[in-house]
Amino acid sequence: MRAKRIIPRLLVAVAILSCLFIAYATYKYFTIKAPTSEIDKARESIARAKSAHASRYASERLHEAEKLFNAAMAEWTLQNDIFFAFRDFSHVKDLATASLNISINAHNEADSQKDKYTKQLELKLEQTTSQIHLFENCYKNLPLGRVNFDRYNKGKIQYLEALHEFNNKNYPKALKLIEQASDKLDQAEKATQTKLNSFYEDFPDWEKNINQAFLLSKKQTIVLVNKMEATCAVLKGGKVIKVFDAEFGPNWMGDKIMKGDRATPQGIYKITNKKKGSSTKYYKAMLLNYPNDEDVARFDRMKKAGSISKSAHIGGLIEIHGHGGKGVHWTEGCVALTDNEMDVIYDLCKVGTLVFIVGSDKTLKEYLNTIK
Repeated sequence: MRAKRIIPRLLVAVAILSCLFIAYATYKYFTIKAPTSEIDKARESIARAKSAHASRYASERLHEAEKLFNAAMAEWTLQNDIFFAFRDFSHVKDLATASLNISINAHNEADSQKDKYTKQLELKLEQTTSQIHLFENCYKNLPLGRVNFDRYNKGKIQYLEALHEFNNKNYPKALKLIEQASDKLDQAEKATQTKLNSFYEDFPDWEKNINQAFLLSKKQTIVLVNKMEATCAVLKGGKVIKVFDAEFGPNWMGDKIMKGDRATPQGIYKITNKKKGSSTKYYKAMLLNYPNDEDVARFDRMKKAGSISKSAHIGGLIEIHGHGGKGVHWTEGCVALTDNEMDVIYDLCKVGTLVFIVGSDKTLKEYLNTIK
């Protein structure tokens, strides 16, 4: 009798529990929503951060946001595999919200870093552009040696690469390249300035010789060769009557020391012989008295001091000759003019005509200001 009473009660309890479960399940079905909105917001925010190049400028934060987003997606998949009545998307929402907030921070950090890089780069690019402009206008035609030109050329290539990366908004790479370019250009510029300063140490002598040349030209014809201007002028009556473009030895910057250095001498010389026809291979030529007494004395001092080889020879056969007009410095140390110009200067000069060869008629500061 007792068992008969228990069974109905159990059935009633089961029925009540079933009803409660169905009610709970129905409630869950209609009230629990998938975290679609949170996931979409996080995904879109990550995409915006990537568009702002956060992978370059805020990589750690972006990576953290992506890691949280992936964890949210994994948790969502896990909850979807559970019977709907027992699903709980709260952790998914928390992960997605955290991913959203961190991706926003990554976006902001990327924008901040880009602004910082942009300011640095604009300044460095401006400075490097000025360096290149200076080299192109002031130094490019100077005999600076292969090592120095290699530095400049490599620096310019890296500058152009930096400009390309800057335009592509790859600011970290652009900054690295522009710093490398600036370093090479700095080295080239310092070496060039050292050479120019050394070259211009003789300016007082040049200035004195130029004044003497113009003074003497009031009574006789004088030839004045200017290395920095690459000119050969004829002076008469205290003024310039003819100016020709001139080409020198490739190592014209500095005085001639010995045979084979391909440098053009500096000083006061005179024409000792005039050649034409079969007597010269350069159409017409006027031989100078290099080496003069000063050249010989300097050569002997340097040889005695050991600054040049004991087997070195002082050389000779320095001329003003034709076959010029090549647009480059190419002679063995001579002064080359075009054949037509040689016709003119040949007739204006005679054996004994003085030839003044100077480095420049301007100070270094004046030269640089003129070129700029």
